[in-house]
Amino acid sequence: MDLIGQAAWEGLLIVLSWPNILIPVAGTLLAMTFSILPGLSGAALMALMVPLTYQWAPVPVLLLFGALVGGATFMGSATAILFNIPGTAPNAATMLDGYPLAQAGQAKTALGCSAAASALGSSFGIFVLLLLIPVVGALVMLFGPAENLMLAIWGLAMIVTVIRGSVLKGLAVALFGLLLSFVGFDPRTSELRYTLDTLYLQDGLSLVPVFLGIFAVAEVIDLMVSGRSTISGSTRLEQLTGSATAGVRSVLRHFGLFLKSSVIGTIVGVIPGVGGTAAAFVAYGEAARSAGPGGTFGRGDIRGVIAPEAANDAKDGGALLPALAFGIPGSAGTAILIGVLALHGIRPGEELMTTQLPLAFVLIWSLFLSNWMTSLVGLSLVGPLSRLTVVPTHRVVLPILVLAAAGAFAYQGRIGDVWLTFGFGVAGYGMKRFGWPRVAFIIAFVLGPMFELNLHLTLSLQRLGRIQFWSRPVVIALGILLVSTVWLRRDRVAAAIRYPKEGPDRTPGRGRPSAGPDARGSGDR
Repeated sequence: MDLIGQAAWEGLLIVLSWPNILIPVAGTLLAMTFSILPGLSGAALMALMVPLTYQWAPVPVLLLFGALVGGATFMGSATAILFNIPGTAPNAATMLDGYPLAQAGQAKTALGCSAAASALGSSFGIFVLLLLIPVVGALVMLFGPAENLMLAIWGLAMIVTVIRGSVLKGLAVALFGLLLSFVGFDPRTSELRYTLDTLYLQDGLSLVPVFLGIFAVAEVIDLMVSGRSTISGSTRLEQLTGSATAGVRSVLRHFGLFLKSSVIGTIVGVIPGVGGTAAAFVAYGEAARSAGPGGTFGRGDIRGVIAPEAANDAKDGGALLPALAFGIPGSAGTAILIGVLALHGIRPGEELMTTQLPLAFVLIWSLFLSNWMTSLVGLSLVGPLSRLTVVPTHRVVLPILVLAAAGAFAYQGRIGDVWLTFGFGVAGYGMKRFGWPRVAFIIAFVLGPMFELNLHLTLSLQRLGRIQFWSRPVVIALGILLVSTVWLRRDRVAAAIRYPKEGPDRTPGRGRPSAGPDARGSGDR
């Protein structure tokens, strides 16, 4: 432990020395600016920076790429809250309650909450990373296909928790999302499925165009049809309620939820290949489950911002564990990072975790500094950003559509993604209009590939006698969580049978529309 403390101190001194400190600062500002455009995540910026830094020394490279990993989070959540446009896939969970808060004139509170939860969540993830460096090997080996399968099933079970309104509609649309997640190559046989004999669909439906369409474009259509004067319904700044301070205080007020979401994010980050999207949605679903029936999730509940933001940023610390210790990427960003380390002669593994440990801490402290700087700059921008919610609708519709189209095209450079975005925009508006919950579709669509791949791997290993499914401790623990989730929300299943014709804005057994800051949008749940 003394060796780790000394290495941590050496790494911190390197980061804070002059002019080294300028590199993570510049990298953070660059990442924040770059991530304003939806679909362009920190991983995309990292890929663009690889050839530009090929001649750099290892320390500046670690300083820059540590900042790029953590600097792109806030602006993605800001666009999610203000315009229902997720900057990156994990931000889709934030907008489920962040955008209704903005519609209710509380954009400042939502933005302040996002900034605080992000900074504290990243700090938690890095703190856990420091504690687990000595035992990282044993921790990573606890998770295999069986554990990932149970995690995916638990996430899918969360659909029953987050649905508001008709459970039958929620389950139906979730099955449709699960079906669409299977488009493309079969991971077991490499056969093509549901591609309609088109080259475009062979790689499946991309997350970013689907998210942009089903939420951002759908909301633009709804704004135009509803005749709403502004996003918030207010025409003057004085009519906006809430503040950045209130948002920060909300994180402290729900500190237990913050800790639980950070733990979920860190654990999911450790699991290779799962990523921040699953972490954000699992944390959101668990927050909705723990809130119990009759909650306001999906209608502007601040807890729906805290949970995904804390989990999404905490996962960065967790993802660095397998990346630095074994060279196993936990996300797209860490995959690029491993490649960058290799280009500069730094190999993850025993050497990096022992003799080169100060270099590992240069990366870790750069990530820590970047996350806090992002949140502090974000807090300073809360006022100007919130003003966008009182801009007249006719002035924001076209820019949002252009932003959505540009983000869809920039994601992979394919014009088909733009058409897919607008196609899902029409579908998303129809789902909102007729009470088919979009969040159920998204959760199933996100977790579908993870469920399918690990199901095939688990069945194959079980058939070969390589594993015994129910003899694995993590599987048993996740199984208990799964049973408790279903049992605690058994009323939702009963409601699906008892009230099959229940309307989109009604709660079981009641005859009046549900209340909330934006009851019109409650059908999204």
